[in-house]
Amino acid sequence: MSAKWPSVTQVLSVYSDFSKIDPRTLEAAAARGTEVHKVCAAIAKGLFPVVPEAIQGYVVSFRRWFENVEEVLLVEKRLEDLTFMYHGTPDVVLRLRGDSAPRLIDLKTPATLGKLWAAQVAAYERLFYVHTGLNSQHSGTLRLRPDGRPPIFDESRHKESDFSGFLCALGAYRHFVMED
Repeated sequence: MSAKWPSVTQVLSVYSDFSKIDPRTLEAAAARGTEVHKVCAAIAKGLFPVVPEAIQGYVVSFRRWFENVEEVLLVEKRLEDLTFMYHGTPDVVLRLRGDSAPRLIDLKTPATLGKLWAAQVAAYERLFYVHTGLNSQHSGTLRLRPDGRPPIFDESRHKESDFSGFLCALGAYRHFVMED
C-alpha cells in the first residue's frame, strides 16, 4: 500500500547529521526553506505570490534563473514508483531555452553542496520517468542565494550510481527503520 511507502526525503534523512547545529538555527533554516519552496513553486505555476521580506534575496535569485525557462512540465507533484515502492515530490521539472530534454531541478537554500543531493535528484528523476516516460537530462540542484545573486547550479552527473546509492539507502531504511 503506497500510504506506507517511504518518501525520498525520509529514506535519505537517516544519513543526515544535524547534531552539531543549534536546534534553533536548524528550525529557522527549515522554515526558511519551506517558505522559499512555496513562493518559488507559485512562481513556476505562473502565480504572483506575496514574498516575505526575509526571503526576498532567495526569490530574486530564483527569478533571475527562471527567466531562462521555456516550459514548465511539473511543479511539486507527489509521484510514486510501483516497482521500488517509494514516493517523492520533485520541486520542478522544466525545459530551459535550448534544452531538448526536460531538466529536474531541486531547489536548495544552503550555501554548501549537500552529499545526499545527487541521490535525491536521481530518485526524483526515476519518479518523473515512471510518471511520464520522459528521461530528464542535466538535472541537479539549484542553490538560491540570500543576496539575490544568480543561483549556483550543481548538475548531477552520475545518475546510475546515484540511483544505486538511493536504492541501497531504501533497502537499509526498510530493513532497519520501517516497522513491519
